[in-house]
Amino acid sequence: MNSEDFFHLLTKEYKLILAQSQHHIDEIKKIRTTVFTTKYGVDVKKEENKHYLFNQDDEQSFNYLLYHIATKTYIGTVRNFFINSKTTNKLLPMQKYVNIEDFMQILPIVEISRGALIKSLPSHQKYSALQLRTILTYGLMIATRINFFLYKYSMIFSIMEPSLHRILKRQKVNFIQIGKEVDYYGMVTPYAIERTKLLQDTEKSMGEITRYYLKELCQNPNSFWEFIDNNPYLERSDIQLDRICKLFEEHGDDVDLSLLIGDEI
Repeated sequence: MNSEDFFHLLTKEYKLILAQSQHHIDEIKKIRTTVFTTKYGVDVKKEENKHYLFNQDDEQSFNYLLYHIATKTYIGTVRNFFINSKTTNKLLPMQKYVNIEDFMQILPIVEISRGALIKSLPSHQKYSALQLRTILTYGLMIATRINFFLYKYSMIFSIMEPSLHRILKRQKVNFIQIGKEVDYYGMVTPYAIERTKLLQDTEKSMGEITRYYLKELCQNPNSFWEFIDNNPYLERSDIQLDRICKLFEEHGDDVDLSLLIGDEI
């Protein structure tokens, strides 16, 4: 797949959306219900399992959705759960299963979690179901990458299956293993990577699409700022959007990656 096809698929056929409304939350619940029921055998109708759909961790998160434009269908979601000086919960979700405190010294930090794609994706005339699923997995990773520009986390964490780690590694998402494999609905492994390294390593494979969505956000920032204002754990001063938009105004599409990343954590 060439870069033009990749770009077209994830900007013209599919769209990455930050969840900002009750409608978006309902769509996240639908996707999680479908995926967690079939993949993990979780009965989400039971009271003790309702936390799988949406819980307090989601209020301390940036949740993203992947939207298929032609069918007007939400087909995927991913969550960036963050910890900063204001958050009441100082434990990452993955800390229920692994000890990673030594890697959490500098705030803010973030854990990528709850990544999910529905099983029955819309068919594509050019790509097989497996190829499309792989590409859309990259799309969810790009959604998290957009967020990493907007908020200067020091470290990025994730606990994932070996198959997902292999898929991401092909796109230069070079997570480092930080703990032993654990059994959580199958074997998963904890990983971490510095924000700056991830953004640098993935610029070639994901940079063009990331910049597209950042520039789109610069053109229509009002709902995003409303989301920030309504979040009790975030301040506008935490967010890099105004600085990034100014860089695009001054340098155009060719703004240097180091300027977008910013010099200081």
